[in-house]
Amino acid sequence: MGFLHKTETHEHTFRRQLFDDIAYVEQRLERIRESFDMTDEPELVDALIYEELALKARYAYLLRIAKENNIRCKIGLAE
Repeated sequence: MGFLHKTETHEHTFRRQLFDDIAYVEQRLERIRESFDMTDEPELVDALIYEELALKARYAYLLRIAKENNIRCKIGLAE
């Protein structure tokens, strides 16, 4: 019985971490979009573009992991 409890706890921890990671990426992407509106410095714009691309790649990875583990979540990212 203890083994099942450990597995359930691990699954819950995995799901919670995945949801937290997805939420973090969504928040960072929103902040980046806001930052685009507040700057016209070419170097900063370049940095924001690279950060946005990296976060979008991480977001796609996290969604793939969720899908592979049959985890469904409400996605808040709008493009």
